Formats: sequence, structure tokens, C-alpha cells
Amino acid sequence: MKVLLQRGASVNNEFWQTIAIRIVFIGVLIVFWQIIFMVISNRADPALAILFPSPWQVWESLIKGFSSGGNNYPNAICVSLWRLVRGYFIAIALGFPLGLAVARWKLARQTIGWLSLSLQAMPSIGWAPLAILWFGVTSDAPVLFVTVAGSLFATILAVSDGIAQVPPLLIRAGRTLGASGPRLYFSVLLPAALPLIVNGLKVGWSFAWRSLLAAELLVTAGGLGRILQQDKDAHAAAGLFATIIVIIAISLAVQTLLFSPLEKHLRIMWGLEKE
Repeated sequence: MKVLLQRGASVNNEFWQTIAIRIVFIGVLIVFWQIIFMVISNRADPALAILFPSPWQVWESLIKGFSSGGNNYPNAICVSLWRLVRGYFIAIALGFPLGLAVARWKLARQTIGWLSLSLQAMPSIGWAPLAILWFGVTSDAPVLFVTVAGSLFATILAVSDGIAQVPPLLIRAGRTLGASGPRLYFSVLLPAALPLIVNGLKVGWSFAWRSLLAAELLVTAGGLGRILQQDKDAHAAAGLFATIIVIIAISLAVQTLLFSPLEKHLRIMWGLEKE
């Protein structure tokens, strides 16, 4: 009991120490930001100060964006996240079985795997003109298309690479114990490959998030990307900075609340980390 309490206190202290370090780090960044703003503001060209706002101006824009008279961040966040969830889960639903096929079948590896490796290198914004041509710019369809296209191939490769890196000894041991077909997949291959698959799914999520924002820059159906475009057209640098901060905050929240605990749980499950 005493050991458990000491371990819990140690974990708690480490958590708060990490929070304190990050707060100090952000504070230092804000100080440097303010110094740069002051240097730019003292120059003869006033246009530079307009293009590079102060931290306080960005903070005011951020507060205004969450008020009824601003950019309406709550609505834009809901629109973007709903699109992200749909597009990402479509990519997983398609990419997971295809990744399994690529990992286990030579023909799938020579065709689907080869094509996925080529298409993954294509910038997600490259899909946008085709999506707009097919679906227009006033609906969710082009954004979903670009989101799926941007994350699908990364998901296929993540799943196939995770399965391919399972030690052959585990597969032989599973077959010796009578596992074959679907049972071999679900009782041996997938559990062994899960840490790498989760890491790949995290990469796929980042691809989906970037693809979605890139597509929203070009459509008129709302979302955080659309706010970025509107602020750019209005030369509202403070609004641009504020929206970028919102986007970064969402990314950090997903990483901290979803993927980090999941990865830690898997490391503990496989004995790579203590509780």
C-alpha cells in the first residue's frame, strides 16, 4: 500500500512538473512575441505592425471569436470536428481491412500497397480541385472527400506495416497452438501489431486534420478553415493568429486526451512501461 501511494505521488508530481514547465515555456514564447512586436512597431513602416499583431490583440480577437459578435468559433469548431470524425472513420473503415490485405497477401501488396505508397506522398490540397469539380463548394462533400483521401492511404500503410513487423515467431507459435484464419488475425497478429497500428492511426488522424483544414480554405460551407480564409481576405492578422491558436489547441487536446493515454495503456499492457 505504501509503495502504491509513493508511486501515485511520484506520478502526480511528474504531471504537475510537466504542466509547470509547459506554462513557463508558453510564457517565454509570449514574451519573445511581445518583444518582436515592439521592435516591428517602432519601425517606420506601420504596415508591418498591422501584419504582425501583439499577443494582446490576438487575445482580444480570440475572446471576440467566442462571443456572439465575432467569428463564432464554437460553431466553426463543431462543423470542423463533425467533418473530421466522419472523414476519419470512413478512412479507418476502408483503410483497416485494406491494410490487413496488404500485409498478408502478396497480390494486394503489389497493387494496393504500391498505389497507397505513391498516393500518400500527394499533398492533400491536390485533391481539392477534383473534389470541388465533382461536388461544388457549398456542401460538406468536397471537404469529406479530401479528408478521406488525405488519411486513407496513411491508414492502409500504418496497418500493413504494423502487421508486417509482427515477429514470425509469434505467428508460428499461434499456429502451433491451433490459431489459423480469422483467429490468427484477432488473437495473435492484431494484438501484437496494435502499438504500431495505433501510432499509425495517430499519423492518419494528423493527415485527416490537415486535409480537412486545407479543403475548408476553398469551400464556403463554414469551418475553421473558412474563418482562416475570411481573415486572410480581410487582412485581419490578429484573427488569423487567433484561429491558428484554436487549431493548435484542438490538436493538442486530441493528442493529450485520446492518443497519449491509449499509447500509454498499450505500453503498460506489453510491459514496456510501469503503471
